[in-house]
Amino acid sequence: MKPIRQSIKFDKKLLDQDAVRVVNTIHKAGFEVYLVGGCVRDLLLGLEPKDFDVATNAKPEQVHKLFKRSRLIGRRFRLVHVMFSARHFIEVATFRSGQVQTAKSGVIVRDNCYGTLEDDVVRRDFNINALYYDMHKHEVIDFVGGLKDLEAKEMHMIGDAKLRFEEDPVRMIRAVRFHSKLGAKLSNDIKTCILNQAPLLSNISPARLYEECIKLFHNEYAFDVYEKLEKYGLLEHLFKQTHKNDFIKKALLNTSARIKQNKPVTPAFLFAVFLWQSQNERFTIINKKQRSFYLAMTQASEEVIINQIKQVSLPKWLTARIRDIWMMQSILERKDPKKVDDLLQNPRFRMAYDFLILRSQSINPELKDVAKFWTKVQQ
Repeated sequence: MKPIRQSIKFDKKLLDQDAVRVVNTIHKAGFEVYLVGGCVRDLLLGLEPKDFDVATNAKPEQVHKLFKRSRLIGRRFRLVHVMFSARHFIEVATFRSGQVQTAKSGVIVRDNCYGTLEDDVVRRDFNINALYYDMHKHEVIDFVGGLKDLEAKEMHMIGDAKLRFEEDPVRMIRAVRFHSKLGAKLSNDIKTCILNQAPLLSNISPARLYEECIKLFHNEYAFDVYEKLEKYGLLEHLFKQTHKNDFIKKALLNTSARIKQNKPVTPAFLFAVFLWQSQNERFTIINKKQRSFYLAMTQASEEVIINQIKQVSLPKWLTARIRDIWMMQSILERKDPKKVDDLLQNPRFRMAYDFLILRSQSINPELKDVAKFWTKVQQ
C-alpha cells in the first residue's frame, strides 16, 4: 500500500498538550509514533476532539517503562494508559498485525500480535478512522481513502463488512454514532450488514456496552442516534424494555442542549428515562397483588434493572440513583408541605425534579401544576 501524505499543521490550541507530551516522549525514545483515529478525523473537520489516541511500534511494556504514571490494561487488546489525572489519560496502542484469535461466533478474543503501520491500518474499522498524523513532519498519512471519504461525507468499512462486524459487533453501533455525528452517509454494505447482523450485539459483554452507551447518548446528537439505532434494529439489543415516546425524545434533546451549554449530565438520568415506562408497567402488575406501595415500587424497580443489566451492565452507584429518581416521583406528586424543606435538601432532588418537569412536558401533562409548584418553591 502506498499512502497519500497530506501536509497540514494543526492549530496548537486544538491539540491536547498531554497527548503532545506522550508523542514527544515516545519519539525521543526512538520509536515510530502517531496520533491516530478519531482525533485526526475531527481535527481535519475543524472539530475539537474529545479523545486523543496514540499508535506506535513500541511494545506496551516498552511504553509503560517510559511513563512513571502509566498502567497496562486489557487482555483482548493490550494497551497503555498514560495517566495525567484521575479522569484524564492518553491511550497508547501498539501497531497490530492481521493475526487475531476468534471465538466460534467470529468475535475477536485476542488481538495482541504486533505488526507494522501498514498492518495496523487494516485492523481499524472505517476509512475515516484510519488516518495517522505525524506530529514531527506535520503530515496526515492515509492508506485507505479516508481523506476522500471525509471530503465526500461517506463511510466505508475497511475490508469485508460482514466479517468485520462478526469480529467486533460494537462496530455497528460505532457506525451509527459516526453516521449521526458527522452526517456521513453509510455505504450500502454497512447498512445491509447492520440490518442482518444486529443480533450479534448479544455476543458483547454488558460491561463493555455500558461504556459504548454513554458515548451514544452523551453528545449533541443523542436523539438522532436513538432513531438510527431503532431504524437499524440495534436498539432492542441494548434496551429491549425501551420503546420510543415523547418523554425519551424530550430527555435526549434536553441532554444534548445541556452538553451544548457545558452543563453537567449523568447517565443515571437517561437510564431512568429509558426504563421508566417498563418500571411503571411492572409496578401496575405487582401493585395489584402487593398492598404496600413502597414494596411494589421496590420490586418493580429491581426487576426492570436486573433485566437491563443482562444487556447493558449498570454500576451499583448508578442503579441506586435510578431508584432514587423513580421513588421520589410519587413524593413530589403529592406536594406535601411538611416535606418540602427536606426534599429541597435531598442530593437527588434536582434530578428527580428535572425528571418530573420532562414528564409534565411530554407523557404526563396532568402534572403541569405539580411541576409549577416545585419550580415556585425553589425561587
